[in-house]
Amino acid sequence: MNSNSNNSSQILNSDKIIIKDLHVQAVIGVNANERVIKQNIIITIKAFRDLTKCGSSDSVHDTISYSTLSKAIISYVESSHHYTLEALATGVAKICCLGFAIDRVKIVVQKPGAVKLAKWPGVQIERTLDYFKSNSFVEIPSSLNNSNNNNNTNNNNSNSQNNNKNNIVYLSIGSNLGDRYENLIECLKQLAKKCYVLSTSFIYETPAQYYLEQGPFFNIACKVSTDLLPMELLAFVKSIEKEMGRQETFRNGPRVIDIDIIYYNRMIMKTDTLEIPHEKMWERDFVLMPLNDIAPHFIHPSLHITTNQMKINLSSNSTKKMLRVGKVDWSLNEKTFIMGVLNVTSDSFYDGGKYNDEKRCLEQAKKLIESGADIIDIGAQSTYPGALQITPEQEIEFVVPLIKAIRKQFANVLLSIDTYNSSVAREAIKAGCNMINDVTGGFKDVQMLSVAKELRVPIILNHNQPTPQYLQQQQMVLDTTQQAPQNKATLKDIYFNNTLINNTDPSIINILNIFFKERVDTAMKMGLYRWQLILDPGLGFYKTYPQSIEILRRGKEIASLDFPILIGPSRKGFVGATIAKQDPLTDEIPKANSDRRLYGTVACCCIAAAWGVNIIRIHDVPEIRDSILISDSIYKN
Repeated sequence: MNSNSNNSSQILNSDKIIIKDLHVQAVIGVNANERVIKQNIIITIKAFRDLTKCGSSDSVHDTISYSTLSKAIISYVESSHHYTLEALATGVAKICCLGFAIDRVKIVVQKPGAVKLAKWPGVQIERTLDYFKSNSFVEIPSSLNNSNNNNNTNNNNSNSQNNNKNNIVYLSIGSNLGDRYENLIECLKQLAKKCYVLSTSFIYETPAQYYLEQGPFFNIACKVSTDLLPMELLAFVKSIEKEMGRQETFRNGPRVIDIDIIYYNRMIMKTDTLEIPHEKMWERDFVLMPLNDIAPHFIHPSLHITTNQMKINLSSNSTKKMLRVGKVDWSLNEKTFIMGVLNVTSDSFYDGGKYNDEKRCLEQAKKLIESGADIIDIGAQSTYPGALQITPEQEIEFVVPLIKAIRKQFANVLLSIDTYNSSVAREAIKAGCNMINDVTGGFKDVQMLSVAKELRVPIILNHNQPTPQYLQQQQMVLDTTQQAPQNKATLKDIYFNNTLINNTDPSIINILNIFFKERVDTAMKMGLYRWQLILDPGLGFYKTYPQSIEILRRGKEIASLDFPILIGPSRKGFVGATIAKQDPLTDEIPKANSDRRLYGTVACCCIAAAWGVNIIRIHDVPEIRDSILISDSIYKN
C-alpha cells in the first residue's frame, strides 16, 4: 500500500491499495475445451482511493477490507463464463467500483499458457466509478445459466425457467404522500393476496433522492414467497400501485406507494420493463438499509458482494429508523424517549397506592406530561418478583376506566399498558392505549403476540426468566437466613461476591441474546412486523445484582441486535444495593424513595444513553429528563 500526503488533487492519483497476483480458476475462452475446463487466471488490482483519513484514524472503517474485496473477486471469477479477458477484467472493475465505492481502479488479467512462445498474454484496463454510474448498460454475467438471461427481452423465455411455487423475492417499498405508515401497511395487505410475506424490515425515513423538491419517504423491504413469474409479479405490483392511487407524474417524483423488485431468487434478467437485480439498488441507501435488516448476507448475483458490504459503502447519517406509536412517528436515531410510570396498584415497591383513584391518577398523568414524558405506562398489576396477583377481570376493572379518563382529558398523549394478560391488553388498547408492555415477553399468555398483531401496536418483550445464577443466589440466601438470619455481611457477600456465584457462565448477555432471538423469531412467524418489537433486558427481574450491572456495562452488545431497546432501572433494588456495596462509609441499602436511588437511576440512564438505549422507563421524569437531554446532546445529536 502506498500512501502520500500531497494536496487533495494528487491524492486520488497517488494513494492506492494493491492486491497482486490473485490466482483464480475460471472458465475463459472461445475454444470448446476452454468452455469446459477451468484455467488458471492471475489478477492484479490497483485501487485508487483517498487514504488520508485512515492514515490519521487508524480505523479499518476508513479503508477497504482487502480480504472481503479479494473474496468477492474470487467468487465472481470462479462462477463466470466469459469468452474474453477484456470482459472478465471489466466485470472485476465493476465489482471494485460499484461494490466497494472505489473511485478508480486498474485491473490486469493474465492467462498463463495461452500462448506458448510468450510468457503469457493479458489485458490491462482502467475504469472509474463515474464510468459505471453513467454506463449502466455494462452487463456482467455471473454464470453460464444466468448469462443466458442477462439481456433476455423474451418474457416467456425468462419466465419459463422459474415456474415453481417457491420463488423467493425481495421487494423495496416506499411512500412519501399521505399517511406514509398506513400506505406501507395497506401495501403489505395487498401483497398478501398473491404473495406470502415472510419477513419485513424496520421502517426508515429517508430524504428524497434524484428529485429533491419533495417530502421524505418511509421505506421498508420485505421478503415474500410467490408462484408468480417475474413479469406476472411486475404486473401485480403495478396494479397495487394503481389501486392505491399512484399517478404517473415524472420519474423519481412523489408517490403514494412505490414497489420495486430487488431480487427474484438469484435470477439475472433484463427486459424493456424489468431488470433483476434492480439496476440502481447498490447506490440507494433507502433500499440497502431496510434490505440489510432481512438479507444482510444475501450475495448480489452479479456484483458478488453481500447487502451488508454494499450498505457499509453507502450508509447515510440522514437515514432515520422510525417507530410508529399511535399516530406519532418516533425517530430512534435522534433522542432517547422517556416512558413515565403510572402505577395504579396498591403494592408497587415505590409508589403503591398513590394513584389508584381517578383524580390522583389524572393529576399524576398531567404532571408526567408536563414534565416531558413521551409516553405513559399504566399498570394495575405489580410486576416485581413475588408481587400479589390479581385476576385479569380485576385488572381490567382497575385500569380501563382510568385509561378512558386520561384519554378524554389528554387526547394526544401516548399510553402504554403494563400487563401480561392478553385480555387486559386488548381492552386497554380499545380504551385508548397505544403500546403493550409485557414483562413476561409474551410467555405467560400465549395470546399476547396475537393481540399485538391484530391491533397493530408495538409490544415490549421483557426478559423475565430466572437465570441460573439468580436461582443459585436465592438458594444460598435461603440457606444463610435459615442458619444465621442476622449475618448481613454474609448476605452481602452472596449478592456481590463473584467467587461465590459464577456470573459469567453462562454470560447474562448470551442468555439475553438467546432469549431475544427466540422471541423475535416467534413473533415474526406469527405475523408481527419487525418494527412492532421492542426489547427489554429486564433489569432486576430474576437477575443477580452484578448481572444487572453487567447489562448496563455491556448494553452496546444488546443494542447491536438492532431492535429498539428499553430499560427500566428506576429506583430498583440493584441500584440501592450497588450504592451500598461501593460506599465505604455505610453498608445501609438506600430505600426505594431515597434521593440516593434517584441519583443512581440517573447514572444508569446516562450510561445507557451512551450505548444507544432508545426508551427509558422511569418514575422521576423531570429530574431524569434533564440528564438525558445532556446525554443525547453528546451521543445522539
